[in-house]
Amino acid sequence: MKKLLTSISMLALLLALLLAGCSLDDPADPTGTVNPSSPADASTPYVAIGNSLTAGFMDSGLMKAGQANSYPMIVATQMGLNKDTFTQPWIEAPGIGTTNVGAGNVSGVLHFNGTAVLPLGITPQAEVPGLLLAVAQPTQYHNLGVPGAFSFDLMNAHSAATSYGVNLGSPNTFFEFINRAGDLVSLFKNIEVPANPPAPGYQSGSQFYQTIAKGPALVTAWIGGNDFLFGATSGEPIGHPAITPAATFATNYGGFLHSLAGGLLQRNGFPPTIICATLPLVRNITYFLDRPTFEAVFGARVYDEPDAEYILFTDFLSAGMPATLPVEMTLDTAEVTYLDTEVIGAYNTAIQTVVAQVNGNPDVPAHADFVDFNANVDALRATNPDALRHFLFLGIIYPDDTIAETAARTYFALDGVHPNNQGYAFVANGFLEVINSVTGSSYSPVPPEAMTWDPTYGVPIPAKAARGGIPRISPEVAEAMRRSFR
Repeated sequence: MKKLLTSISMLALLLALLLAGCSLDDPADPTGTVNPSSPADASTPYVAIGNSLTAGFMDSGLMKAGQANSYPMIVATQMGLNKDTFTQPWIEAPGIGTTNVGAGNVSGVLHFNGTAVLPLGITPQAEVPGLLLAVAQPTQYHNLGVPGAFSFDLMNAHSAATSYGVNLGSPNTFFEFINRAGDLVSLFKNIEVPANPPAPGYQSGSQFYQTIAKGPALVTAWIGGNDFLFGATSGEPIGHPAITPAATFATNYGGFLHSLAGGLLQRNGFPPTIICATLPLVRNITYFLDRPTFEAVFGARVYDEPDAEYILFTDFLSAGMPATLPVEMTLDTAEVTYLDTEVIGAYNTAIQTVVAQVNGNPDVPAHADFVDFNANVDALRATNPDALRHFLFLGIIYPDDTIAETAARTYFALDGVHPNNQGYAFVANGFLEVINSVTGSSYSPVPPEAMTWDPTYGVPIPAKAARGGIPRISPEVAEAMRRSFR
C-alpha cells in the first residue's frame, strides 16, 4: 500500500515528448482529421475519464441499463451525439456486479424483489465474454470510466495486473475489457479485430494514453472516490490502508491533469476544454445515514462509539438490526472530521488548485474548470431531502408507496453510493452548466424527474411480497454495496 508509484519522471518525459512534437498513436476514427484547426473540427468532440461514477455503474454493477444513463452519455446526448458517436463498453444483462456468488461465477447487478436485495442473475465465468457487446470496437471508447479506478490508475493502469487494486489484494478486472489489455490471458482478454485502416493498439494504454490518442476537444474527469471510499465504508477509516494519502492524491491528480492539457494541446493543435468535479463529503453519500434520521425511525441504540454521527445503513440491515452497533457500523465525530477534512476535503482542495494551475498556465493553455459537487447536492437537499436518502430507507418510512413511487423519490441506486437514472441526470446537469459557462455553449439540462429507475429490473414481484417492512440483505450483498471493484 505504501508503494504508490506515480512516476513523476515519466510524466515529465512524456510531456516533454509531446511538446517536442512526438505524438502518440492517432485514433483510427474514419470521420476524423489528425490535427483539427479548431474545436469545431475535432474528430472526437468528447471523452469522459473516471471511475464507476463515470462508467454508469448502478446497483453494484455495470450493465447497459445503467450505462445508457451514465452522466457522460447524457452530456453527449445534449451535445447532439449518440451511441455511435459517443461509444461505451456496453454490457448485456444481467451485467457484471461485485457480489460474491462463489468460485466460477460472476454476479449481475443487484435488484429488489419486493422483500430482499439479490443479484439479478449469475453468469458462469466462461460465458462472461458474451456479455461484452462492444468489445470488438476497433478504436478506444469515448467513455473511459473504469469502475474501481484510483487516481494512481489514470496514468498507470491498463490491465488488472497494473491496477492499484493489486495493492489491495483485488486486481481490477474492469480494466481488462474497458482498456482491453492484450498482453494478458485473463477473463476479459482483448479480442483483436482487424480494422481498415489499421487501428492503434490498446495494449499498455492507460486512460490518459487512450484519451490522448482519441484527441477530444472536451474532456470531463471525475476521479478520486475510490481513493477514500473503501476506507470510509469500513467504518474505521483512520489509518485505513485503502485510503490514499492527500499528498499522494495531489501528486497523482496534478501529474495527470497537467499532462492531459499538454498532451491534447500538442495532439490537436488547440487548447482543450477540461471539466473536473469535486468529490462528495460524507453527508452527501447516501450509504451513510445520519444518526438523528436513523433514530427517528429505528429508535435509540447502544453504540460502541458513543459519539457516532453516521450509521452504515445497509450493514445495519444485513446484521439483523442489532441493538448494539459495533465500531465498524458507525462513523464517529473524529472519523467524520478526518474524512471530510484530511481526506476528501484535502482531495477537493487539490482538485481546485490543479484546475486553477492548468487554467492559468500560459505555456500549456487549457480551458479548465470544475463542478462543485457538494454545493450542488447541498442545494438539492434544501428543496428535496428525499432525493438524498437510500431507496431501502424510503421504503421503510413510506410503506404505502409503490416500488415505483419510492424509486422516484431518490437519486441514488440500491448500493447507496452510485446515482440512479435521476441522479446521473442531476450530475450531468452540473457538468453541462460548467461546460456552457466555459465554452459559451447553451446545452440544455435534463429534468431528473423525466428519468425513471426500476430497481426490480422488470422482474415480476409476487403478489404476496410485502411492500413495507424491513428488506432482507445478505452479508454478501452488503459487501457488494461497499465495493465497486473486483
